Amino acid sequence: MELNQLKCFLAVARERNFTRAAKARHMTQPSLSYQITKLEEELGTALFLRKPRTIELSQAGKLLLESAVKIVDEEDSIVSKFKLRENLEEGEVRFGIIPTMAPYLLPPLLREFREDFPAIAITASESRTSQLVKEVVAGDLEFAVVSDIDKAVLKKYSLHLSHLFNESLLLATSGNHPLCSQERLTPKSIDRRELILLTEGNCLRDQTLELCQPSEGTSSLVCEQVPTQLSMVESALGIAIVPEMAIRESLPKGVALTRFDEPQPKRMIGLLKKRASKLSAAARELVDRLKRNVLQT
Repeated sequence: MELNQLKCFLAVARERNFTRAAKARHMTQPSLSYQITKLEEELGTALFLRKPRTIELSQAGKLLLESAVKIVDEEDSIVSKFKLRENLEEGEVRFGIIPTMAPYLLPPLLREFREDFPAIAITASESRTSQLVKEVVAGDLEFAVVSDIDKAVLKKYSLHLSHLFNESLLLATSGNHPLCSQERLTPKSIDRRELILLTEGNCLRDQTLELCQPSEGTSSLVCEQVPTQLSMVESALGIAIVPEMAIRESLPKGVALTRFDEPQPKRMIGLLKKRASKLSAAARELVDRLKRNVLQT
């Protein structure tokens, strides 16, 4: 039994005439008659009594009528709901973002989005890249904003990472640190033992260690967040490589920032999702606004 057959049946029941019913369904009369015949064959009984001037429902037709109305109404309700979602009149977005981006990207982005689309429920999960990968794979998150991910991980879990933008990495030191005045500053100029690192699992930690000159051991100073890193740098406890976005709005007074010589180190910020999945209309709108906000800053 097909939905189209039930719609044809209801049209005939309403019009009591095959020609008028076919016109209401925007199809030819033979095509409509064929659909009714197929439905009657499947149910094993006649649904209409053909009389000289009219058509009436048979007992079987009357039995089918109520159920057919409910099924077609339910289909209309489902279509209507998805149209509301497509028009951003209802729906939800569940996404993740790494901690070194969340405090700087989310507040202005979500404030504007909620003002324009108050009926869209938003859940933003702030977590390390490794955890966000798990949640995207499990379907708990529609997408995640992350930094570089190993290609082997993407292949293993059938994930797709698309480029959003590149972010420069800067060196944060105390104001009198020798590296501030170095003529040609490169990541290889840095002694790993001076670094204040984020905890394991943070992609920025891995990027920092990959950039810098290998040495025996690394600093014993480890913290969870970039603001803590900068506070330690201000106290002359070490140096740190920090993302540019993290220092645009606030920077401790005793911290000096230095750009590396070309080619300047950057990290790629991308959108992670399941390879075969398609973003909802609300998610697409949110991602488009994220891109525009970054370009404007």
